Amino acid sequence: MNVTFILPGHGGGGGAHSVVQESVGLKQLGVRPTIATTEHTMDVFRSNYPELDQAGVEIAIFQDSKDLADALARCDLAVATTYESLHFMRSARPLCGNKKLRTAYYVQDYEPFFCPPGTPEWTRARTSYSVMPDQLLFAKTHWLCDIVRANHGQPVAKVSPSIDHRTYYPGPERSGRRPTICAMIRPKTPRRAPRRTARILEQIAEKFDDKVELLAFGASPGELIRNGIRMSERITQSGHLSREGVAEVLRASDIFLDLSDYQAFGRTALEGMACGCVPVLPQIGGADEFARNFVNAMVVDTRDEDAILRSVSDLLSLDDKTRRTMRNAAIQTSLEYSVEKAAYSEYVAFSEFLAN
Repeated sequence: MNVTFILPGHGGGGGAHSVVQESVGLKQLGVRPTIATTEHTMDVFRSNYPELDQAGVEIAIFQDSKDLADALARCDLAVATTYESLHFMRSARPLCGNKKLRTAYYVQDYEPFFCPPGTPEWTRARTSYSVMPDQLLFAKTHWLCDIVRANHGQPVAKVSPSIDHRTYYPGPERSGRRPTICAMIRPKTPRRAPRRTARILEQIAEKFDDKVELLAFGASPGELIRNGIRMSERITQSGHLSREGVAEVLRASDIFLDLSDYQAFGRTALEGMACGCVPVLPQIGGADEFARNFVNAMVVDTRDEDAILRSVSDLLSLDDKTRRTMRNAAIQTSLEYSVEKAAYSEYVAFSEFLAN
């Protein structure tokens, strides 16, 4: 089975992480995966994901539809990973001369939410689910499957999510230390609520003072200032981090705040759980795949900042035994999600689709 994932850009986000690690998993199952990425971002993409070369996953480079068509000429299945890559795939398909080529769309978020309604981008995002009527749609959460089905009448196959346990794993238990709370603040992604997250961190600092340590990562101080976000010195800023750097911060923390408007999946929260860090995360979206309130996480309506602060206070007030129980439950939950399991679920979905 020759499968090509179309993944423009330099990577670094959760969606790209999924495609990369699951391509490596598919390679181990005997699939021949290729990742097609854009020429001007290829060097950064390779440096972000050295495991692709180590695993023997091929990287194809394209600038235009003709280049992409060449990459698809001997492919069994072409998989778009964003709405823009799907429209790119649609234009390349007639040029590749491969009449047996089938197409798929890895739905990793509901992308019409990214664009103002009525704009050309919003229209392209909405049409991506039905513009190629013979394609396979698949997604990693029931929430994504349901929202595409409800809004577009299209069936979506459910596959397993993945996290990389070689990178995200628990460290020593942090009993007896001052609690540490970390959060990702990324202004370039407004739906991740960077201003809300910064406000909550400041309110926690005001309320608990030196009883807690606060960490933020995801953007440089200069980026934050340019986007109107200024944080006090009580919050340690780590800036942009590699996957390994994020894992180190999560292992050094007790609580991870994901205060997004919604989460289609909630990858960083689950990675935090794998590191022994209990997350606070939004009730809207697909995090209910793994998050259980007061069991392994705190699930809140992130539109209610008082509710967020109550959840943080509740976590900080737990006795050592209860805190340890939640931490252990978080780690145990994370073990249910592996690259191998996700890759096999995709292998089954692809095989059945191609057989039909």
